[in-house]
Amino acid sequence: MNWLLIISILIVAWIGVFYLAITKLKGYVAPYGPALLIKTQAGVKTIERVSKYKFWDYFISFFYYAMPFLAVATVILLIYEAFLVLSIPKSSAPSLSYVLALPGINPAIPVGFGIVGLIVAVALHEASHGIAARRFGIPVRSTGLLWLIIPIGAFVEPDEEESKKADPRVRGKIFAAGPGMNITLTVIFLVLSILVAYSFSPVAGAPVQTSMTSTFQPGDVIQSVDGISISNVTALSDLSLTPGNYVNVSLLRNGHHITESTMYGIYISSVIKNYPAYDAGITPGSVIISVGNHTIYNYTAFESAIASYKAGQTATVEAFNGTSFNLYNITFASRYSYLIASGISNPGISKDYPFMGVDVLMLGLGLFDQYSYLSLLQNPASGGPLGFFEYIGLPFHFELPLPSALLSSIYSNPITLNAEYLFYWLFWLNFALGLTNLLPIVPLDGGYVFLNTPSLQKNKKARDAIVTAVSLLVLFLILWQFIIPRII
Repeated sequence: MNWLLIISILIVAWIGVFYLAITKLKGYVAPYGPALLIKTQAGVKTIERVSKYKFWDYFISFFYYAMPFLAVATVILLIYEAFLVLSIPKSSAPSLSYVLALPGINPAIPVGFGIVGLIVAVALHEASHGIAARRFGIPVRSTGLLWLIIPIGAFVEPDEEESKKADPRVRGKIFAAGPGMNITLTVIFLVLSILVAYSFSPVAGAPVQTSMTSTFQPGDVIQSVDGISISNVTALSDLSLTPGNYVNVSLLRNGHHITESTMYGIYISSVIKNYPAYDAGITPGSVIISVGNHTIYNYTAFESAIASYKAGQTATVEAFNGTSFNLYNITFASRYSYLIASGISNPGISKDYPFMGVDVLMLGLGLFDQYSYLSLLQNPASGGPLGFFEYIGLPFHFELPLPSALLSSIYSNPITLNAEYLFYWLFWLNFALGLTNLLPIVPLDGGYVFLNTPSLQKNKKARDAIVTAVSLLVLFLILWQFIIPRII
């Protein structure tokens, strides 16, 4: 597919549509940079009717006075993240496609639920601006869409002249109402998402997420090995059977109980070039039988065996490569030096901690802990002090509420499953939009609240300089997170 040609055609077509719209539909369409504002009266009467409730006075005032504290918190979060990215290797730098929370562009956001969530978040954000304007007697002239080839936003248009005449505090309250609505919706949909998650329950066993061999498939749930019951991932990881022997594995696959035979042990999933295992000739897919005089029954035994050496010391490693048992002489490298070379500035281990240069997997399987995952969905605080941010970050690891291959690891039904999708993405996109608009940077709502701070109005030149400086600082912190990991 020639994307350059498609993009060129879309740009040319858009230029034609843009010209016709601003010349033939002046009463309904107005230019907004390269985009079009499509004005309608849809929703104006609803905003007028809803705005009559006194509740909105308390709502608007609460978020107006909370805005400075929330803005400071978001800037502190940006500063914290600026330090975190210093330890991100170039290979793990976040893709620029993750910058925008737009379905179809951001790969972490599903298109269908993402579009619904974005429409709700943007529409109610803008409606809140209109409601706030009406509470202060400022007419709402129109509502509509911001269109750039596709709809990219919505707007509510209060009377511009009346807004300019209003007290700065009033203008600030109108701007604060939008992110205030998103924060409120964030809390509502978070609670609903958590409540729905309580309808899920885990299937006993160790779910397979990835497999090095064709014996197992993603979605299999291992429930016993040689008659030993496996209730969860930990039970499988703690097995202490003889490595290199074949075992019978009972599992659940597509709702059916079946048995597979596989070689037991710790499999080498990858070998790092120019490190000890690679130099010794050990190949991926091999099963580690022993390290020195330590038999490798499981991952804990492997880690203990490695930890009994120091960088620079030599050990004999026995491994089975699928056809024969072989002995390899390994001189351990320094894991500390490896992590430093990978871009991790503070590894937190001793400089002589040994490193073999391999990644390993129990039975050659990438496993999924359904119990911990469901615990996080049902209670984000279960993830510890940073549990909420882990909950927020789930889309970058899983297609919520679970990857389709792992649905077999939980008991659910289509109604609750789709409700979880919907409520989570309504929560997530409202959080993203609200957090973004809290930032004290023009042209975001937080920037305009800052610009209309009453105490800054005495000297407008100084006010503009302060707002510009803060906006540039925030912009720098945002860009830092995407540039720094690519250059350090």
